[in-house]
Amino acid sequence: MGQKFDTIFRFCPLCGDQSGPTTSIPFVCKNCDFQFYFSPAIAVGGIICDEAGQVLFIERAKDPGKGMLGLPGGFVDGGESCEIAVAREIKEEVGLIATEMEFLTTFPNTYEYKGVISDVLDSFYVCKVETLESIQAQESEVTSYFFAKPEESVIERMAFESNKKALRKFAGLQ
Repeated sequence: MGQKFDTIFRFCPLCGDQSGPTTSIPFVCKNCDFQFYFSPAIAVGGIICDEAGQVLFIERAKDPGKGMLGLPGGFVDGGESCEIAVAREIKEEVGLIATEMEFLTTFPNTYEYKGVISDVLDSFYVCKVETLESIQAQESEVTSYFFAKPEESVIERMAFESNKKALRKFAGLQ
């Protein structure tokens, strides 16, 4: 199990005063009264369906959740909207071009990497793509992919709880 770090700053990023360690959120410098809010990272996931209404699932090629299921998606880069990020991630992970996307929901999540747990806000979109014929897994990110109905037996194999919740909402199971 990873470590969630509650001590955020020891030194003020504005004036350099040794104001910490602190666990208060927001961080407030005792010297200059600078305040800093620690916001979660933002990630996106795309729900893509075939003509039969089955969802595209990927098998994750790396941790966290290596070998478990996921949706095409990833972190939003600085300067990107969630919509641009989900289209980029779909293209990077499975080679598909998103043509339409409709916001579905958000859920808080945690992301553990190399023993550090970070807070994340996951945003999910139902996406349409140009064609499914060009699908190709990026080996560094995706071991394999398949289409299936979003039923509990598949949903339970998801790497992240937020993905499970989004799929249940999408399938009308919540």
